[in-house]
Amino acid sequence: MAEYSPTRTHATWKPRVTAAHVPYFHCTECGAVVQGMDGAVDNELINDGERSLIFEPSYAHVEYHLTCCGKPMEQLQPIPAAEVEDRFKLNYQIMGGLNNNCVKIDWRAVDSNCKPRWFALKTFTGIMTKYVSPKKWPPIVFGLADEDAFAYCDKNPCVECTFRCKRGMEIYAYVNNIGLVVLPLDRMEAPGSARFDDFESTQEIIEKAKAEKAAHEDK
Repeated sequence: MAEYSPTRTHATWKPRVTAAHVPYFHCTECGAVVQGMDGAVDNELINDGERSLIFEPSYAHVEYHLTCCGKPMEQLQPIPAAEVEDRFKLNYQIMGGLNNNCVKIDWRAVDSNCKPRWFALKTFTGIMTKYVSPKKWPPIVFGLADEDAFAYCDKNPCVECTFRCKRGMEIYAYVNNIGLVVLPLDRMEAPGSARFDDFESTQEIIEKAKAEKAAHEDK
């Protein structure tokens, strides 16, 4: 009998989550960014007649009134990744099969002034955040567990079929000189067409950075 990973899901139906974006707020004075986490609203499960219930976390229904530096904070409006591809490219791949399910995020700063500060992943059960350290190269990987690790099959990597088992999840990237970029995990591809060919490998990025540094030092 195959050994089951502790992170492997026991869900028998695909989980679902609110369509609401995770709320983020920005201070125009000091640059602080705050995430709306909770409020005086209960987390709920909504029955819309389908086999699985929709998880509605409290953040989806709370009206936040945040202030910073003596002024109201502005809510960041997510920008679809496709609208900023000329400056910042974002991509993902679902990997690990049933036992080691994860989301691998790749990116390219087409404009060198548009670099990501952090990434967040909205899942079926919550939100995960990872910062981009000064020496961090793509990719960033979010490990999944419990309901978040639900998958219809054990293919690795995911072939992005019609079932779209991560539909409802979203990637957020907070990018310098752009703002909050969002990419939903609902892509559906023809067999064999889901690729990362448009993105440089980590080694290619490192070699390119070394060449640019050497050229700058020679000036």
